[in-house]
This record gives sequence, structure tokens and C-alpha cells, in this order.
Amino acid sequence: MTWRGGQTPDELPTLGWAVLDWMTAFLPSPSDNGEPLVLTDEQARHILDWYTLDPRTGEFIYRRDIIERAKGWGKSPLVAAIALAELGAADDDNAAPVLFDGWDAAGEPTGRPWGTKGSPPSWIQIAAVSEDQTDNTYAAIYSMLVANDHRAATALGIDDGRTRLYVHGKEGHRLEPVTASAGSREGQRVTFAVLDETHLWTGRNGGVKLARTIRRNAAKMSGRTIETTNAPTIGDKSVAEKSGTDAERGFAGILHYATRPLEEPQPDWPDDRLMSALDVAYGDAHWIDRKRILKEIRDPSTDWDDALRFFFNIRSVGSGRAVDPRRWDELAQRQDVPEGTLIGLGFDGSISRDATVLRACTEDGYAFTLGIWQPPPGAIDWVVPRTDVIQAVHEAFARYRVGLMLCDTPRWQSEIEAWQERYGERVLGFDTAVYSKFSKAVDRWLTAIREGSHTHDGDGLTREHIVSAHLQKVRDAADEADGRTKYVLVKGEEKRRIDAAVADVLAFEAAALMEPPPSIGVGYIPYEPE
Repeated sequence: MTWRGGQTPDELPTLGWAVLDWMTAFLPSPSDNGEPLVLTDEQARHILDWYTLDPRTGEFIYRRDIIERAKGWGKSPLVAAIALAELGAADDDNAAPVLFDGWDAAGEPTGRPWGTKGSPPSWIQIAAVSEDQTDNTYAAIYSMLVANDHRAATALGIDDGRTRLYVHGKEGHRLEPVTASAGSREGQRVTFAVLDETHLWTGRNGGVKLARTIRRNAAKMSGRTIETTNAPTIGDKSVAEKSGTDAERGFAGILHYATRPLEEPQPDWPDDRLMSALDVAYGDAHWIDRKRILKEIRDPSTDWDDALRFFFNIRSVGSGRAVDPRRWDELAQRQDVPEGTLIGLGFDGSISRDATVLRACTEDGYAFTLGIWQPPPGAIDWVVPRTDVIQAVHEAFARYRVGLMLCDTPRWQSEIEAWQERYGERVLGFDTAVYSKFSKAVDRWLTAIREGSHTHDGDGLTREHIVSAHLQKVRDAADEADGRTKYVLVKGEEKRRIDAAVADVLAFEAAALMEPPPSIGVGYIPYEPE
């Protein structure tokens, strides 16, 4: 059996050739409506790959697609054309052959549209977390249909509404933008969906739940989904970040298009080197003026992390993030800490909504978690179990030689005073709202992370808090003469918890300032809850 392009054993059959022919026949060029749509070689290869078939079963190889390319590469027009192909036409002879329909006499795969031979009518969704975002792709779809006095809409028999599309004479065939909550989407018979700008889809704005719902809906209809995204911010836990990780781990059925320079560009690179990196990121997107993009990159108001993500398609930690998650992961070196080891303790306490964390650090900078107490997902009336926290503190003093414990003071003042009464000057309050003190501790902590002298146990919850922490510049009049910029840790825009990051800073600071106490267990009285 052979097929177009199948000249070598490792090449697979695809419906993509026929889909490309259909696009050229019915859709206009976005740049010149008087000309037919002709995709670039990169875009055409993407279509061929997306419609690749298993030569034994005729099933599609890919069920999910992630188009992660630089800003302006042409993601929206490409997926707009695919969405119209998936929608179909009033006359099946004019519809794109997007479903496998067997093999012809020459061994080539043949296709058919949705709504034929027992397949359900096409239900296409263009999904985003805001109405403005859905317009990225839907506007491209609408423009293709109404160009040249509605030529494509007329030929395909599509009712080109400004808010949704229907196919004349084909009950159930529809294309619609969606932004509603995930709950209202459950159970819909979606055959194809575009998940637009998934670098902006997070748990906080409902994007993660919406993506899962749409994928489930498509799965039950044997449908498929395509994501469009710029390079996501590392640590944001966005849909795009998770999807990219899934693809990199080799999960079956995921097509991932992400072209970027092999070496991460640097601000001090000369212009010609940055231009070469832009050429890699944009490929054959000939409409992109690289010189104009370079001017934007060189503009003093352009954040370098943003330039990396949007123009070079390189994932970055995002503007203002305290610690690069990749660097934090490199420093994970889990080890046993024997009883009697000299340690410093860092404590950050809350009451209900945030987390309470007890973190430890050895003399050589190895940090580990002794306890994290935070509300479970969806909890409303949860409060921190103070008895368990107090017990953990006493156990730490009994098991290890605690040289110094630094405690963020708000909300736990009475407990801190009780620990001071029991353990003396080894327990000190440390108000992180006093920026002159906290900024110095943060500076030492960041320096140790950069230099690799602060390792840790790889605790998952602590990592979540670390990568959520951002830096806020503060003024310290007493030390302005040294010329150094001062920073403290704050929550980012997503307002995720950073309590373990604060506790880690305090534990590292305690380890740096502590003096050896008496031997293990001296003065320890087993804790008995009242």
C-alpha cells in the first residue's frame, strides 16, 4: 500500500493533502482576500501531521495539538482554517474530508465530513477565558467567510453570524465561541475545539477546569482539540505549561509545534545574533518584520522575560518572579538529617486562608520541611490545627540541636512567647513586614540559590510556594549607600500562597546566624495537649 508522500517505510498516510487542497479552493488569503489561502511550508506540514493516520486502523495519530509559536507567527489564521474545514458545508461535495473513509484503488486514504455515514454533526467551539480572547480566532474565521462579498460563506452554505455559525440544511452543525464556566459546558457533543491562548488559562480564572471539560466532551465524540499559545510563564501552572510538559514527556497522541532558538538569547547579544534567533523563532512567517521586532526588544520599557516568551518563544520565569523554578529543581538533593544535627528553624504562621509552615535548615544550607498545614481544595471553614503545629515545634527541638528559630510574628504571638519561655533566646520573632530586616534575609537567600549553596529536600508544596513568590523592590534608607537594590517576597497577581518560601528564607537566615545550643534534648519537656 502506498500514499502520497509515502515513499519510505517510516512515512505515514494523511488526509492533510486533501484538506490543504480544500483550503486553497474555498478560503481566501488573510493578507490578500483576492488570492486563495496558501499556507507556508511550516503551516502546511502542520496540517499534514495533524491529519496523519495509523495505516493499520485509519485512526488519527494525534488527539491533541499544541501550537506554541512566537507572537505573530500566524496561529489564529491557521486554526481558523482548520475549524472551518472541521465545520463542513451544506453540500457534502464542498465539505473538507476530515474523517477517514477508507482507501482508494491507489492505496491513498480518502476522507469525508462530519455528519456522514453515522458520524455526528460537527460542533466546533472556539474557547478562551475571556470574550476578547475568543475573538482572536473567531474574527479570523469570520473574515475568511465574508471576504469577497461572502464568497466562502456562500460556497459552503454557512450562515455567517457575528456570534456563531450554522450550516444551512445541516441540523446540529455549528461553530461558536465559548467563555462560560466549565460547569455549563459539561456533556456537550463537541467534535472539535480550539483552546485559544492557553498560556492565560489558569486554575484561578477557570481555564484549567474548562480545558479538562472540553477535552472530555471531545473524547466521547471521537473529536480532537488544538491549543494555541505563546511560550508560557514557568510556574504559572497554566494549561499551556502543563500541556507542554505532557508533550515533552512523550504522552501518546499529543502533537507539539514549538520552534525556538537552541540557545537562550541574552540582552547583551549583538543585533545580528538576535536577528538570527528571531529567524529561528519565526521560521517562514515572511510577514513578520524582524527589524521592527528587534526595535521592540531593544526598547527600555520591554521586559526581557516578556521578550523571551513572546518574540523568541522561550519559556521564562516571568517578570518579577523570585526564583527560577528550573534553578530550584536543580538544587533538590534529598538527604537524611540525623538526630542531633545542628539546624535553624523558620516559621511562618497563619490562621485559615494561608498556610502555616515549619521549615528547617542545616549549617551547610540544606533545607527540609517539618510541617505544612494549609486548607484542602474547596475548604471553607478550615482552620489551622494549632495543637499539631505546636507539637511539631516541640518535636523539632527534641530531635535536633536547634541553634535558632525565627518566627514571623503576626497571628501566633502567644505561641511564640510560649516557645521563648521554654527555649529562651533560641526563639526570636522576625516581622517580615519590617523590610529593612526581611530584605537582607531575602538577599542572602537569593544569593545562595544562585551560587548553589542552598539545597533542599524537593518538597512539592514548598516548591509551589517558592515558584509563586515574586520580588517587590523596597527602599532601605539605612543602606542606600551600598548601591544595592533591596527586595522582599510578595504574592504575584494570581495571589497564590508563598508561606513556605517565607519560612525557607527564615530557616536559611536562622542557620546563618545561629550558635550551637546545648546537646540534644536538654530542657525538653514532652508536650502534652491540654
